[in-house]
Amino acid sequence: MKSKASVLMAGAAMVAGLLAGCGEGTVVEEAQEAGPTAEAAILGATVTVQSEVQEVVGPNAFTVGDDLEEDTLVLGKGISEGLEEGNKVQVTGTVRSFIKADVEKDYGIDFNDDEDTFVVEYEQDLAVVADQVQELPD
Repeated sequence: MKSKASVLMAGAAMVAGLLAGCGEGTVVEEAQEAGPTAEAAILGATVTVQSEVQEVVGPNAFTVGDDLEEDTLVLGKGISEGLEEGNKVQVTGTVRSFIKADVEKDYGIDFNDDEDTFVVEYEQDLAVVADQVQELPD
């Protein structure tokens, strides 16, 4: 039986590897693929993701990714203003488990009808609550 410290150290090493960008998807996608230990280790972490906007759902939600894997949900009050699918962006924010009611309460986000319908498929997945979204030049 592994000690709690060794499991935590292994999780921290895995997150360090993920944050270094070892895969093609976002660090959030990589953590989800790596499994529960990696997901637990990245929860609450501040991450910076550079990726392509896959879908603008509404003013408070969009997804980023590489078209090959499941996209990463990005959330925040009014964060997608001016963004279009295909834009390259840099997103800095906190990774959390997406529970719609908690995100609405904790961040004062009022999802519109399109967002409500879309985000239900991400319930309990990892998401990034953005502090900053910057469009990058092509």
